[in-house]
Amino acid sequence: MEALNPKKEEYAREVCMFLGEQLRTHHLTLARSADIAQKVLENLNLIDTETDFLKFIKELERDFQELVALSSKLSFEKEISDRQEMEASVREFAISMLPQDVSLALSVLEDAIKEKVTLAQLIKKFPNFDDFLNQRNESLALIRHR
Repeated sequence: MEALNPKKEEYAREVCMFLGEQLRTHHLTLARSADIAQKVLENLNLIDTETDFLKFIKELERDFQELVALSSKLSFEKEISDRQEMEASVREFAISMLPQDVSLALSVLEDAIKEKVTLAQLIKKFPNFDDFLNQRNESLALIRHR
């Protein structure tokens, strides 16, 4: 069997930990747990991102109602992850922008601290922020390809 990439291994581990806990607390039978694990293994090659993983688990909920708890947990963790990614991007932007345009850096920071704001909303509202992210992503892509 070929080795999984680290992200796919992490997704498989997440499911295994969930199934193990469900078995430990007698919420799942061994046979049901094996069925779920088999279905995940059969489809693991189709999962490339955290979003793909969450969508896949939500699809599996139709056949395996027990996965509702895992889906809820993953949704919450994805929200936190997305928020952390947005905050890191805003922080980088503000640091780079402060010497040039303090008011723009402050405006982006003020919007970013609002509870329900998303990265997409900030990008739409602040074209300079969008340009910064695109330039950063291009730079990262060049570095990776060296």
